[in-house]
Amino acid sequence: MGAVEAERGQWPVLVPVTLGAGVAAWFLLPFVEQRQAALAFGLFVALAGLLTRGVCRLALVGAGLLFATGLVVAELRSLSAAAPVLHHRLSAAEVSGRVESVTPRRGGEMVRIRLVRDGDQVRLDIGLPAPVPEFLRPGARIVVKASFEPRRGPTLPGGFDPARRSWFERVSATGHATGPPRLLDPASGGTHQHVAGLRGQIECFLQASLGHERGAIAAALVTGSQGGIPDKLRNAMQIAGLAHLLTVSGFHIGVVAGGAYFLARRLLALSPAARRRSLRIPAAAVAIIAAWAYVAVSGAQVPAVRAGVTVSLVMLAIGLGRDPLSLRLIAFAASVVLLLRPEALVTASFQLSFAAVTALVLLANSAWWQRWLAPSDDDWPVRSAKWVGALLVSSIVAELVLTPVAAAHFGRAGIYGVAANMLAIPFTSLLVMPLLMLHLLLGVFGLGDVSAPVLGGCIAALAGIAIRVAELPGSSIEVARIGLLPFSLAIAGAILLFLLTGPLRWLGLPMLVAALVAQATAPRPDLLVSHDARQIGLVGADGTLYVGRGTGRSFLARTWAEAVAAPDVRPLSDWPGARCAALGCLVEVRPGIRLLFVKPDEIADPLALSRLCAETDLAIGPALPPACRPRWRAIDRDALLRAGPLAIMVGKRQIRSQAAVAGDHPWSPAALPGAQKTLLGTTAWTEPLAE
Repeated sequence: MGAVEAERGQWPVLVPVTLGAGVAAWFLLPFVEQRQAALAFGLFVALAGLLTRGVCRLALVGAGLLFATGLVVAELRSLSAAAPVLHHRLSAAEVSGRVESVTPRRGGEMVRIRLVRDGDQVRLDIGLPAPVPEFLRPGARIVVKASFEPRRGPTLPGGFDPARRSWFERVSATGHATGPPRLLDPASGGTHQHVAGLRGQIECFLQASLGHERGAIAAALVTGSQGGIPDKLRNAMQIAGLAHLLTVSGFHIGVVAGGAYFLARRLLALSPAARRRSLRIPAAAVAIIAAWAYVAVSGAQVPAVRAGVTVSLVMLAIGLGRDPLSLRLIAFAASVVLLLRPEALVTASFQLSFAAVTALVLLANSAWWQRWLAPSDDDWPVRSAKWVGALLVSSIVAELVLTPVAAAHFGRAGIYGVAANMLAIPFTSLLVMPLLMLHLLLGVFGLGDVSAPVLGGCIAALAGIAIRVAELPGSSIEVARIGLLPFSLAIAGAILLFLLTGPLRWLGLPMLVAALVAQATAPRPDLLVSHDARQIGLVGADGTLYVGRGTGRSFLARTWAEAVAAPDVRPLSDWPGARCAALGCLVEVRPGIRLLFVKPDEIADPLALSRLCAETDLAIGPALPPACRPRWRAIDRDALLRAGPLAIMVGKRQIRSQAAVAGDHPWSPAALPGAQKTLLGTTAWTEPLAE
């Protein structure tokens, strides 16, 4: 009782934590019966709390109801995002509709358009090779011939799932254009079209005035569009820990809002009325308007909207004379985001941004930090040294917090991120961003050539920081993918240790230790299989990844290599003792366990293959004949149709599929069209996309 009472002051901070636990349970529990049991548990905790008294009653009732609310909110959000889903391939056919967005991809080599189809308003993502016609802009009505396929899923079980993101974006299918688009109606008016058109004009202006590479970085800073950035530079930014600068989030919107607040106060101070009233509230209002204008121009993506909410609350607190560096303020912003967009919880951007902000607020509110930066009579060299030290300490704290989260999502940890951010963040906020805003303003009057050389040089310097850091020895450490159990234990332990203030906080230490033990003892897959059985990845004793097709330079091979922290990627023919031919490869995976990987989509001699299958334990290939019966398992495209990619522990003969991870969620490969049970016991109908 006393331990719970000691944390009463932290209850508002724990509201989004408990709410988020319910949201996480909805996403992580694969089957609806399990999610219903979790809902019943939350309600049971709330009812049990009614039987107690005092502070325990408030704590149990509140925690139970918040947990149950998280489950319900996630369910309602998923139901509201329901759209027809394509479950099979469609050959090339003409489709007409209105363009919703145009996004560069692969360093500008291709463009992805989101098309809202005429008639049924189905959203389709279609890839086109660059350059595209001038008329292809948001709001234009076009017709294009394209082939379509179901939404792309993860590359390995439990990995990043594009199908889940597509579900919440109401995208029914993805496709590739087989011919040039034709214009039916030019882009018309409308707020959304005007904003999207403005975003496109900004990107074109920056590309034209600054050049391809520098313009692509500038466009990412303004609109959040990263598709035009060359892959080599984007990878360098990730290795250097600067990839967050390319996504419009709290940093960018905070810089814009802070600059708007500063300018508004200076300009309003020129008015005679400034002597009679406070300027904080009108300046904060200007900053909030500037922040949301930036959010709109950037495309109103989830990270930008989340940052807009947080910055608005900070500016409102400043305007009202309240402390803006408050954990309760951060908790309120997180609660708003979880209630409106609960799917954000499982994204890397949500976890990274709120982890960093929370860590920095805790640092700023610590007693020793405030004593260190308290006003004093120190000379300017001492004050400058203190602020440089503050920047260093805050960068180290942010990096220590972000590195485990980034490693869990991306399988990579940069060791020079602190130094890179100490250089890049002040450089970007104090020089690049103001110059970029000035460049856009001058561009309105046709004077962009005046600022282009200086801005281009600064952006080149920013890119140079990333490239130089990425080229340093040991700049990136590959780590094995962190499993769900150790990651959940680590998050829970960190929350208890850093957000609580009483004796209960020390419960976080054994949870962190348990997370390390769980990660160290977690079984590692020996074999990875793609969703269509056309590619396999076999992990050797030294960690090397051997791929069945190609040399390991494909996106799939690189993703697998990052997931298992492979030091090298080689073709399967390099496996010791492998026997490879045009048909495929026969290898001994473990003593006495033989694997047959079949490459062709059509088997010329099924009888010979069946005899070979009988001598193996595991046969994998895109199209295995029915007569192929190995001693353990035969896996082909048809077998994986409702299972998705596989992770196999050959020694233990255990197979984990994406279908087992996603369960009956609507984005699961096992989800079929028709009536589906919901959390609240009703049924929801999922429409198939037939044509």
